Amino acid sequence: MSRLFMISLSLAACVLLGCADTPGATATEGKVTLEPRDFQGYQELVASKRGKIVVVDAWSTFCEPCVREFPGLVALHRKYGAERLACISLCANYAGLGKVTDEMREPLEFLTRQGATFDNVMSSEADEDLYRKLKISTVPAIFVYDRDGKLLKTFEGEPKYRDIEAFIAPLLAVK
Repeated sequence: MSRLFMISLSLAACVLLGCADTPGATATEGKVTLEPRDFQGYQELVASKRGKIVVVDAWSTFCEPCVREFPGLVALHRKYGAERLACISLCANYAGLGKVTDEMREPLEFLTRQGATFDNVMSSEADEDLYRKLKISTVPAIFVYDRDGKLLKTFEGEPKYRDIEAFIAPLLAVK
């Protein structure tokens, strides 16, 4: 997907939905974006965060527990900033029935309402394929990676962000 297309999509969403700058913004400069990526692209994104603890929230707008807990990821990002912690949302809305861009509107609106100014990606692979590759049965699932990109822990079922924060706090304390 071209960078120009992604910028156009982000600008269009901000015009339609209204984007406000959010404290603690990352490379998206306070704007909410959603980028389609395949599984390899997702892995490359996690690897690009080397030197930081990475928290990935795999979610879907069709999943009530996902929607209920997602603000916890935004709160983590705001509390710890992007210096030592990289937050990534991985949307699993894609069912493989159409173009990813057609299925991006609802997740982008949700992310904008949440103020999710960190990296937001939407799987360009069917949700069942994504779950198989992530080795999960369904969403929500939260993955925590160490500073070298090694998966430390997967929280499945209905993970609570208080548990995620309790797990990552000691990791973030180590410099």
